[in-house]
Amino acid sequence: MKRLALVLAIAVVGTLTCQSLWAESRVRVYADVDRPVVLAGHDVSIVIKVGLSGVLDGSRLERLPLNVTIVLDKSGSMGSDAKMWNAKRGAIEVVERLNSDDVMALVVYDSAPRVVFPAQRVRDKDALIEMISSIDPGGRTALYGGVRMGADQVRRHISWEYENRIILLSDGLANVGPSSTEDLARLGDELGEDGMTVTTIGVGTDYNEDLMTALADRSGGNAYFASTSSTLPRIFSEEIGEAMTVAAREVRIRVYCTEGVRPISILGRDGTISGRSMSVTIGKIYGKNDKFALFEVQVPKEASGRVLDVADVSVEYGDPHTNQRFSESRRVTIEYSEDERAASENRNKQVTKEVALTKTSELKQEAVSLADRGDYAGAASLIRKSAFELENAAKQCDNDKEILGEVETCEAISQDITANQGLTKHQRKQVVNQVYTQTKQQTYVPKDKE
Repeated sequence: MKRLALVLAIAVVGTLTCQSLWAESRVRVYADVDRPVVLAGHDVSIVIKVGLSGVLDGSRLERLPLNVTIVLDKSGSMGSDAKMWNAKRGAIEVVERLNSDDVMALVVYDSAPRVVFPAQRVRDKDALIEMISSIDPGGRTALYGGVRMGADQVRRHISWEYENRIILLSDGLANVGPSSTEDLARLGDELGEDGMTVTTIGVGTDYNEDLMTALADRSGGNAYFASTSSTLPRIFSEEIGEAMTVAAREVRIRVYCTEGVRPISILGRDGTISGRSMSVTIGKIYGKNDKFALFEVQVPKEASGRVLDVADVSVEYGDPHTNQRFSESRRVTIEYSEDERAASENRNKQVTKEVALTKTSELKQEAVSLADRGDYAGAASLIRKSAFELENAAKQCDNDKEILGEVETCEAISQDITANQGLTKHQRKQVVNQVYTQTKQQTYVPKDKE
């Protein structure tokens, strides 16, 4: 059984059920709290952070073969700003990184979808690259049909022995076939349940970020915003690189609060609260990835010196190579003290930081909704509130540079909302993508070259 380091006054007791030490080494399960020492005699809320880290190293990196379909928008608007040229470079980057055990297909769509090359093992890379290079833009945007056809290609080889993934790129509004956010969210649910992950890449400022994000979210995939097409080859490269390092699947986290401890909320993720139980499902963990869920709970008043068992944590996950299920448990404990300095100095700064950034993301999402409804003053005020709360968090975290950078971002967004009477298309896409990246702990977000 692995040992888990004790952090400050938090006691974590772990058990592991598995038949393979090799499987155990693929992930690290952890449970921390933001305030392991709390003030005695006060009503206090704390946040429990539970998650998994991929711990694959080069010597143990036996990757799953990939079953990937690229679904590429070739509508007329892709002919501008070198979008199609860079998209083809990205698709070629994927081909070059695959090997003969991998399966790849390419679907393009304009007014209707079509298969450029069907799902096949990557044996003749030159032939695939030649077919990609021959694609020319023109037509409208049958996005829904393109994703459907891409899923059909993945299904030809779908298996738990593969990493099954669709990579969708679009620069415009879906205008042929089902085209609402709800339509694509339901499609994401369906594909996710079938074992497929959909990653979406929005290019420029004319695509529907709500639709693309919903599709990615409901299938457990990543969502990217590329304001300039020059980032596309890098996005494709990073996305396929991530897919090569799957360490765990179908992660389920459950927190069972002890008697007297009351669940408050789950921050940043969809989850379930029932009685004293809280649960969240996370899709996959990758080799360089750290994904977690944040659970806010109310702890009872206690006397100084008391040590309280706050919750029992259960984490279940599947090993991608064996399809076995594994379970680990942790117990989260806090200590009460009448010493305010002790409570302050023992604060877990990393968890405090994650809580602050996640709560800011929730407020950003709410601000976007207010701006969409025309309440610009309310949206700007909410973003200013985020900046103020982040400043307080930064003080608790030794003036953390990332938090202070987010303060500046929030202040700029607030000023722009006031000056422009809302969010520009570019700003809205940036904010939506920032929210998704933080709350889903997306591995990689490329920085555009302006």
